[in-house]
Amino acid sequence: MRTIVWTHEAARQFLALSVEVQDRIEAKLDQFAMNPSALANQIKPLKGVKARRLRVGDYRVIFTDEGVILMILKVGHRRDIYE
Repeated sequence: MRTIVWTHEAARQFLALSVEVQDRIEAKLDQFAMNPSALANQIKPLKGVKARRLRVGDYRVIFTDEGVILMILKVGHRRDIYE
């Protein structure tokens, strides 16, 4: 199982979201931490950086996977997250 670590920026962005969206994102992150292959079709590498994104409805979680640590870098709506 992987440990989920949030950057200060990602935690601030996450707490600004509605409780329903937070619950959905937490559930997906927990599922990915337990079994990464279960969400393989919802994970894609980002171009130009060593990070990947997890799709949760209209929201995206940008993270790096360092083996036993998932470092959450950014969380937000898909229209704003890649800026």
